[in-house]
Amino acid sequence: MANSNPYLPIYRSGFTGPSERIGGSSPYHIDLKILSQLPLQEKIRAIDSLANQYKNIGRTIEFSNQAVSGRKWDPNAPLENKVALFEAVRGAHRPRPGWDALDFYVPLEGKSRFETGAVEDASIFIPGVPGGKITRGSGGGYGYFSEALDPSGRVVFRVGHGDFSRPEEETEILVAEQLDQAPPATQGGQKTKTADELLQEKLDEILKPQSEMPVAEYTGPTEEYFARRNKAIDKAAMELLASEMQKQEPSFKLPPLQAGSGSSAAALGKASFKAPKSLI
Repeated sequence: MANSNPYLPIYRSGFTGPSERIGGSSPYHIDLKILSQLPLQEKIRAIDSLANQYKNIGRTIEFSNQAVSGRKWDPNAPLENKVALFEAVRGAHRPRPGWDALDFYVPLEGKSRFETGAVEDASIFIPGVPGGKITRGSGGGYGYFSEALDPSGRVVFRVGHGDFSRPEEETEILVAEQLDQAPPATQGGQKTKTADELLQEKLDEILKPQSEMPVAEYTGPTEEYFARRNKAIDKAAMELLASEMQKQEPSFKLPPLQAGSGSSAAALGKASFKAPKSLI
């Protein structure tokens, strides 16, 4: 689906309608399914394309599942915001194996979707894939629907719950191949990046694994330093305890002190030494 254009071609797929004419679901809503296997950048591109088309006719995409109810898609929002909203919206829909499903309405700009006339008889659109085709049909509880196939024949987008009493004239449309692009412009002898490349770079930045983040190297003391330090502390403590013991018991004799010496510790224990309060 490589395409240097930030938007995919868009085709109408009927109109929103009352529940009894769209397969029995909530009236005037739209159900869009995106193939889960598609790269994230293509999923974002598809929704951007739809949102831009609706914006051109004075409407906006407003999601309706409980966890995201009332949130709207802005094709001009920062990419990280769109990624977060997409993840929230697909997670709010009942799972559809192999598909990311999104439910939404397309109210007129400045109107609530609950206002009379805001969402009724609105056009439904589906993104097309250059070199692929659009097929249409109705039934199966999905009302009037369309599917977008890529050049290999794989279905990548589905949109449904259209009014089956108002079908489109054509049941199949071939999507034109992308026109040859002019040679990439250059700036200072360097190639200007395409919209695809810029989008992928931004996504890579947002989704960069934590393992790739720089890790500061430890430059403090070594383990050997801490081992020597601990031994020195042990030896100093033993010397202090031995000194206090000899003050209390002049006859007490302690074997030569060694750092961490077991014999010295045993001698102190045998003498039933009790540390004075000043040392506790």
